[in-house]
Amino acid sequence: MKKILITGARGGIGLDAAKRLMALGHTVYATAHHERSIKALKEELTRYGDLAVVEKLDVTDPGDRAKAGAWDIDILINNAAIGNSGPLAEISIEKLREVFETNVFAGIALAQECIPHMKRQGYGKLVFVSSIEGLVPSPFLAPYSMTKFAIENVGITLREELKPFGIDVTLINPGAYHTGFNQRNFAQKDEWFDKQGLYKDHLDLLDVTEKKITFFEQKSTATIAKKIVKAVNARHAKRRYSAPYFQWLVLSSLRRLRI
Repeated sequence: MKKILITGARGGIGLDAAKRLMALGHTVYATAHHERSIKALKEELTRYGDLAVVEKLDVTDPGDRAKAGAWDIDILINNAAIGNSGPLAEISIEKLREVFETNVFAGIALAQECIPHMKRQGYGKLVFVSSIEGLVPSPFLAPYSMTKFAIENVGITLREELKPFGIDVTLINPGAYHTGFNQRNFAQKDEWFDKQGLYKDHLDLLDVTEKKITFFEQKSTATIAKKIVKAVNARHAKRRYSAPYFQWLVLSSLRRLRI
């Protein structure tokens, strides 16, 4: 059995995967960004006993990352992410940097904390949760999808670079799931988007994009959580695991036709 760290495990895909891994006997460090989330998360995972180690972990905080590095993790699942949306022509560079800081730079920095222990023991695994948006992007979601495109490069590059150390690297590409993340992502633009700006005569375009994504959302995260478990338990994980299958077929076809 392995010691596994999952970031962003307060709910959704991260929490589902954590439960499934603990049910198999793995020890899981289930972490949440805010201290206020810890009590509820501990209560949610009480039945798993000592297999559940609930900790506050802000992936953008160097101190929190260093703390996690001392846990001697066998498998890191970089799942924590934030989002933003709206026209790339108008969003501020500062807001883009904020998304990149959490979704890309912090995940790399946390991996760097865990890699030395993995190298010493001659085994380890890094799992980066990307997205369907990292391969087939939607208009008006670039502030988020750009970071997932970057994660694709990170995962593929590290997979080759860490082979000499016995460290496996794999990507997880979820489609649309009804976890609330997409809704929060869409809502982020309300903090800055000016409906009287460049797109005042084309607001329907933003609405269409959001409706397409929510239409395809799966209520259960089981299909993608099972893929994470499969990646963790595989002796040699594949480069990529994705779900749900029909979304990849339908959405990929629609977007390629659009292009």
